[in-house]
Amino acid sequence: MLPGLFRTLVGLVVAWFVFRFLDRVFGGRRRPSSQRGRGASGRSSGAGSGPATQAPAKDDHLGEYVDFEEVDDGKG
Repeated sequence: MLPGLFRTLVGLVVAWFVFRFLDRVFGGRRRPSSQRGRGASGRSSGAGSGPATQAPAKDDHLGEYVDFEEVDDGKG
């Protein structure tokens, strides 16, 4: 019983690491560009911290919210 439990736990850990690796490779998540150019001081190499250096708004491509109302059609 104990070897089977150990084998299952090892299999789950290996599957978790494989999933994490594949998620990093094919996840499609992009790092913010402000973190790529940072030096040892932690500041961006660009000039100023105005609105031009802020990250663009997140767009989930979900569409607009539509509020439906129930209409009484007069039948019944």
